[in-house]
Amino acid sequence: MKRDVIWKPGQCLAAGLMVLVAVGCRPASDGAARRGAQDEHGHEHGDADRTVQVTVFGDAHEVFVEHPLVVAATPTPFVVHVTDLATREPRRNGPLRFAARLEEETSLEHLEPAPTRAGIYEAQLTFPRPGTWTLALTVPTDQGEEHIPLPGFRVYASVHDAEHAVVPEPPAGIAFLKEQQWRVQLGTEVVRPRRLVEHLRLPAQVVARPGGRAQVRTPLPGYLALPPEAPMPLMGDTVAAGQVLARLQPALSELATRLIEAEGEVARTRLERDQAEVAFERIRKLAQADAKSPRELQEAAYAVQAAQARHAAALALQRTYREADTGQESATEATGLAAIELRSPVAGTIVAQSDAALGELIPAEQVVFTVLDATRVLVAAHVPEASLDHLAEVKAARYAVPGSPERQVPLTGEGGGRLVSAGMPIDPTTRTAPLVYEVANTDNRLRVGQSLDLYVETARVAEALAIPSEAIVEEGGRPIAFVQVGGETFEKRELRLGVRDGPWVQVLAGLAAGERIVTHGAYAVRLASVAGALPAHGHAH
Repeated sequence: MKRDVIWKPGQCLAAGLMVLVAVGCRPASDGAARRGAQDEHGHEHGDADRTVQVTVFGDAHEVFVEHPLVVAATPTPFVVHVTDLATREPRRNGPLRFAARLEEETSLEHLEPAPTRAGIYEAQLTFPRPGTWTLALTVPTDQGEEHIPLPGFRVYASVHDAEHAVVPEPPAGIAFLKEQQWRVQLGTEVVRPRRLVEHLRLPAQVVARPGGRAQVRTPLPGYLALPPEAPMPLMGDTVAAGQVLARLQPALSELATRLIEAEGEVARTRLERDQAEVAFERIRKLAQADAKSPRELQEAAYAVQAAQARHAAALALQRTYREADTGQESATEATGLAAIELRSPVAGTIVAQSDAALGELIPAEQVVFTVLDATRVLVAAHVPEASLDHLAEVKAARYAVPGSPERQVPLTGEGGGRLVSAGMPIDPTTRTAPLVYEVANTDNRLRVGQSLDLYVETARVAEALAIPSEAIVEEGGRPIAFVQVGGETFEKRELRLGVRDGPWVQVLAGLAAGERIVTHGAYAVRLASVAGALPAHGHAH
């Protein structure tokens, strides 16, 4: 079980452990004689009144231990502050077991049945022999027991040895007591390298692909009738390409004129189709020689498809008029006149429908149905001119619904989408350039017209020290963070920041890997640093 244990000054690293131990002179409280006086914990100290402080982070708990220098065969007060790392609150009930050992032959155990006050266990331990002892704490939990080993400590043979022992000073910094930490539910996190990808956030919209939306119009005035042997589809229904959606019963006098117009439209669309195919072939050859971009080739392919679709529609309309003119098909029982079939040019869903009733006379060019194919859609945004140079070469992207940035969905890569157009041309009015992605939408999670926040990659760092943005506090316009150097001692660091990836921010200078920074409650520590009125190590228990 891996534990973060802090031990300073002079870090001594054991396998998987980082320990912070502070030993130094601690002044007695005002108005009390040093010898035999009680500190704010209610414990007695000798003349030296030198206190060892150890902070250890387990999987579920942080323990902050304070005790005087230990003399053999002398009862020594141990004060242990226990914090639940999940709730960031003090442990309010339950026992705490102490297990100490000197080499192999000497050991002692002690059980404190409950904290004397919220988060604080106070024990009197007597070590029978001098030497370097190890001490481990056991915290029972609902999931089992958590064993938290502490670093070895010295038990002196006599008071004289303890008073004359050479010990380092405790770490200097901002004092912020455990009681105050519990009050603001202070949270910390270890600084570690991580992969960061910075994104540019852009407002975007879901739009239909070219040819993905079709309107079924009446080619001439007529009476609306049902399709053959089927009910008329309604809004929300799925239809197939070429499916007859309704019929139109025209006036006989209109047929000859419409047939002539249809013949002309067939000729015009045939010429348009042939021109688009020639242009596509020319661009394809230039693209193979890198003289044209993939985007231009794609646009030429779309132009061919659109021209072919218009020619096919013109042929279908011509055929319908010819059949109506000869009276061979689609005759209605009411008038004996031929009816025109209104077919869907694309497969998709009916998203709009005319409110005309069956048998009602409707004018020419009336939109009866709107069919949308949303199985693949476009996500379109506009990049400010000043931000174009920041876009990464890959232009990987994610999207989220506005107001929910934490629920980002990959658009490219595993999202299956692809970049269609980027940065060409710049609009002279808005000074923006289009950025368009195409993505599969078979599950209809995206709706045409929907607003999105598009996150486009601008920078990528493989391994960078990063901290949560909530750990960063501004002071005098400069970003700072607070490093925990002791259980109740913090150090202010000025930061130089780099890439931002959602809630994570790259730290270029000011922190080192493995240091523990304040995340939740950082502003409260800053207020304590500004006030400067807190005692260095005292408690008001």
